[in-house]
Amino acid sequence: MRLSFRILINFTLAMGVVWITTGCRQIIATEEPAVITPGSTPLVQELGSATPVPDDLPPQQMIVAPPATGIPSFTPTPPPTPESLSGTLPACGQLLPILPAYDGPVVSSLNPDVRVVEALRERVPEAALPALDRILDRPESVGLAAYRIGQEEEGVYLNENIPMPLASVVKVVHLVAYAEAVAGNRLNPTETVMLDDVAAYYLPNIDLGAHERALVDLEESGRIFGNPPAVLLDEVPGMMIAQSSNAATDYLHLLLGQDEIEQTAVELGLSSQTAPCPFLGQFLVMANHALKHNNPYQAWEDYMDDPDQYGRDVMLLTEAFSSDADFRETAVDWRRQNRQPNGQTQRLFSQNFNAHGSAGDYAALMARIAQNGLSNGESSYMARRFLEWPMRYPDNQALFTNLGYKNGSLPGILTTVYYAYPLDGGSPLVVALFYHDLERRVYQQWRDSFAHDELARWLLYDPQAISLLRETLN
Repeated sequence: MRLSFRILINFTLAMGVVWITTGCRQIIATEEPAVITPGSTPLVQELGSATPVPDDLPPQQMIVAPPATGIPSFTPTPPPTPESLSGTLPACGQLLPILPAYDGPVVSSLNPDVRVVEALRERVPEAALPALDRILDRPESVGLAAYRIGQEEEGVYLNENIPMPLASVVKVVHLVAYAEAVAGNRLNPTETVMLDDVAAYYLPNIDLGAHERALVDLEESGRIFGNPPAVLLDEVPGMMIAQSSNAATDYLHLLLGQDEIEQTAVELGLSSQTAPCPFLGQFLVMANHALKHNNPYQAWEDYMDDPDQYGRDVMLLTEAFSSDADFRETAVDWRRQNRQPNGQTQRLFSQNFNAHGSAGDYAALMARIAQNGLSNGESSYMARRFLEWPMRYPDNQALFTNLGYKNGSLPGILTTVYYAYPLDGGSPLVVALFYHDLERRVYQQWRDSFAHDELARWLLYDPQAISLLRETLN
């Protein structure tokens, strides 16, 4: 008997105009103060491409041919900004690199015992089998770290030190930065935030209504007040984690500042982390009305040669869009004319420029949060309060005393992180499972079946799961 059901949440979790369906399911055996403002989607829309790139190629094979005849070459320069903007915000990449770097070994092939694999397949839930098969067939495209805290040496690991694109899993860093700022009295969670100020970071028609659903949830629970409408600052992290609103994330990002976001990652010991950049700027840098030409593949090559320019352009576009109403209106109108970046462009930029981190680092981060290991009890409690939102559902309460969760999705990329306290009173378990370079067909299927999430959840609730998968991979 299947004992699970889904609580589907559609949202955009990273760069590009992409309509993404992802899910947070119940994890069962079978989910008038002063006003403050920041300083100063299930289908991927496929549009025509001037320089087609095969969608199934991993990023290291995406060597873009010269532009076709008659297509102008594009050299990225800082996009023009309204005269009212000075471009004073720090660029992405103050303390962390824009591009990942790793020169260690990568597990690219496995040769498990056939009998061990058969025993494993008999125990793995059917819905998770595609994710298991991907590990066995394409291990280089998977990062995994899963263990019971205190028994790390008995955990299961695969490419756990390799930086991989995180999608919205990176929002855990933003959450910690917020929690530490509140605990350190640098932010007041009872301050008023005007919803129009959050909406200034929202680029319409990119998230299947994730931001709108966050607003509906706030309204239905009576947490919006005033005219114009406002919320307490402490509602914004919930919009970021539970509904995965990119606009809410970017509001917090700019409120805290680029330096503090990056410093948080450094202080957390995320050694594989690249610089988190505002999602809005990541969307806009792929295609916007301020660019002189329309050849995103040449732009990608140039940004690969000069990643610091990418960091500057992302922040400059974020500032222009969020601070200047004329710029914002023009950008939105321009995109409404079917000028969004196509799926190939999204994949190309996401695989390379989206914030990267390793499964090992994020498993350790989830373990740290689960054990109240942030700077003090207040910040730890606050981070857990937001991450454990799935515990509001009875079926999760039937299996765990506490459950923390965040996932992410981008074209070709699916990621998930968990911590869970089992009802048996044992120490908590953590899982970080990252997939990238997924072929479009596989990626679209998994957005519906949640194969990767099924496998991660199985590692949490089956007492034999970690040891069986470890035996297979070893």
